[in-house]
Amino acid sequence: QIFPRIGDIKVQDLTPAILDKWLRDLQAAGLSFRYIDGCHALLRQALDYAVYPAQLINSNPASYIKSPKNAPRKIIKRHIISPEQFNTLLEKFPFGTPFYIPLLLLYHTGMRLGEVLGLTWADVNFAEKKLHVNRQLVYLHKRGYFLTALKTESSKRYIVIDSYLLGELRRWKEQQITNEQEHGGTYVYTYLEDDGQITRQSKALPYAGQRIQFICSQPNGKLLLKTTLITRLTAEGLNAHSFRHTHATQLIESGAKAKGVAGRLGHTNASITQNLYTHNTLKLQVETAEIFAQNLQTNLHCRQSADSFFEKTD
Repeated sequence: QIFPRIGDIKVQDLTPAILDKWLRDLQAAGLSFRYIDGCHALLRQALDYAVYPAQLINSNPASYIKSPKNAPRKIIKRHIISPEQFNTLLEKFPFGTPFYIPLLLLYHTGMRLGEVLGLTWADVNFAEKKLHVNRQLVYLHKRGYFLTALKTESSKRYIVIDSYLLGELRRWKEQQITNEQEHGGTYVYTYLEDDGQITRQSKALPYAGQRIQFICSQPNGKLLLKTTLITRLTAEGLNAHSFRHTHATQLIESGAKAKGVAGRLGHTNASITQNLYTHNTLKLQVETAEIFAQNLQTNLHCRQSADSFFEKTD
């Protein structure tokens, strides 16, 4: 699941509009123009075959669309974020700024960016110290922001969080109340429509929809958008997904079981976690070398004991 799916659509039902939306979803996912253009070329080639010789469709819908020109030309590579680098980041965006809480959530939980931005206060269980991850915030081209289901059933999960993060969330919840009081009628409320679409307007204006209180918000109550956070992280030379890589690698380095890490990240099985979200760091290399040395010493000791035993018995 590197990029959004086109959907369960028969090849005969594909239209230029569907494919154009798919390409823009790739752009919204933060992928580079080169990558998106490659996907477009591969799709166009496959659908050319569907036209002839397969004769499944009369014309190729991918031929009528273009790759989005405003997609980024260069993507910042994912890397492990050191504790020192993360602390420097928090110094730039301290408590009270709109980026502080999402940065903490990304670093302390390994959640996906859309999952973090989709968290509401109803998803926090302060008594049991856990988060309920069951929805994500996404942008649908020309339609707006929606709160949607997660990628897979395994993505739905509870994440037990540490006391520090829990305390900062409690402090931020109180700060949001203070922010609302200070902004008065200009404070922005967020509402959830029946189809999952997000509507935003000033507190002073009456609205009949269901109000939803997101954890990640700006001081005036406005919803913190994915593009806003990605732009800020890019300016700092960071890839948003690096937080997820960092969290998984730190857990594996500390001796956490791969199955437990997979459940925390919302993966179907542990092999995905090990293959995609952990890195061959120096610490892992040293630990591997130490394990080998210990085994070597153990085997040597066993052989020496065995030789001594047989010498005595002979």
